Amino acid sequence: MIGRVHKIAANDYEVHTAEGLFHCRFTGKLKRVRHGELKLAAVGDEVELVPGQERQGTIVKVMTRRSKLSRHDVLHPSREQVIVANVDVLVIVQAACDPDFNDLVADKCTVMASANALPCVLVVNKSDLGRPDISAYEQSGYRCLRTSTTTGEGVEGLAALLGGKTSVFMGPSGVGKSSLLNALRPDLGLKVGEVSRTGEGRHTTTWVDLIPVAGGLVADTPGLEFFTFWRVTPENLKDHFLDLADLAEGCRFRNCSHTTEETCAVRGRAAASRYRNYLAVRESLLARRPAF
Repeated sequence: MIGRVHKIAANDYEVHTAEGLFHCRFTGKLKRVRHGELKLAAVGDEVELVPGQERQGTIVKVMTRRSKLSRHDVLHPSREQVIVANVDVLVIVQAACDPDFNDLVADKCTVMASANALPCVLVVNKSDLGRPDISAYEQSGYRCLRTSTTTGEGVEGLAALLGGKTSVFMGPSGVGKSSLLNALRPDLGLKVGEVSRTGEGRHTTTWVDLIPVAGGLVADTPGLEFFTFWRVTPENLKDHFLDLADLAEGCRFRNCSHTTEETCAVRGRAAASRYRNYLAVRESLLARRPAF
């Protein structure tokens, strides 16, 4: 029987199949085969299972992934932790206000999308509270959408975007990811967190699971602090700022870092916020690099 992992709790893998939901574990043999994995499977993985009694099952095979969203493992930074497998689109959610739109966070999310070879959409939620300038993203070719769960703006457009896909909602706490999911599927009743007095959101999602929404599946992730870049270096970062990469075709040298080179075609031509954030992310990557 073939199914898909929707949720993981300890060693219990919740697998949805055409025959219904099964709570599964791994065989000893497959555990040994996948010994190097931090998790034997990830949310979103397609698996082959042998059904047992009382909706229990045994996973005997994990299918090849067509895509994934990964981060570094907290305890083992050199190892990859797959957060969601078989993803179609990364939905970057930012608030127009309360908390304020944060272009640095949005840019980090576009880098994560590019590093994982995923298309992304920028959703500016709480549009009834403000209209931040997102022209830099629109001009760079990113799809953008303004939404409001108060007025209903953009909710139907977001629903159409999610249909038939596996999407990951990513953004800081407090921007309204859970509120959007409740608006798309009112029976969900997801807990919605208030914004604290510091302007920072309070976490309402503790882990990742797949939720059927608008004819697709959505993974609602914890706040952005949960994520780090996987396989993004100070050297290849420029390739993940897609608008900078287009401008870089005019640079004299292919290894131009877009920082101090006199022949750089990016400096002075890229959108000011995008270039500023490129430098900020690059500095943070350099600071984390171990000294030898």
